[in-house]
Amino acid sequence: MNFEINKLLQDEIIPFEFVANNTDFNEIEGEVDENGALIRGTIEKLSRDTFLVRFTIEMTMIYPCARCLEPTPVDCCYEYSDTVMVDDGVTILELLPIVEECVYINEPFRVLCHEDCAGLCPKCGVNLNHEQCDCDKSGDVDPRFEVLKNLL
Repeated sequence: MNFEINKLLQDEIIPFEFVANNTDFNEIEGEVDENGALIRGTIEKLSRDTFLVRFTIEMTMIYPCARCLEPTPVDCCYEYSDTVMVDDGVTILELLPIVEECVYINEPFRVLCHEDCAGLCPKCGVNLNHEQCDCDKSGDVDPRFEVLKNLL
């Protein structure tokens, strides 16, 4: 979503609302679901070249589970405000980079499909939430760490 700077200079506060999709974002880890991200907010002129952008993002993001890699939906609602300065000669204020920054800084560090997710078998890769594997897990200890087993 872009705004012409000349229009912003005429009005004090301009409301906006638009939907962003996966193709609009470049640097985020997860994916926006098929409904997209609803962005609502305002742009306020502070001075000739400075604007205050405030908005709320509502969306469902799909992240891979940190243990089993299953797609995991996460409902997100972020509020954000930023002061944007534009250079002389710039005629368009782009909002998508600002929205992308908001999503990026609010992304969760780790997402789990459920709290007691069993993850993947380190040998065969089977999802242990759905089935058990026949791998022998006891013989995987590095001999140098064998002494640490006594601490358990």
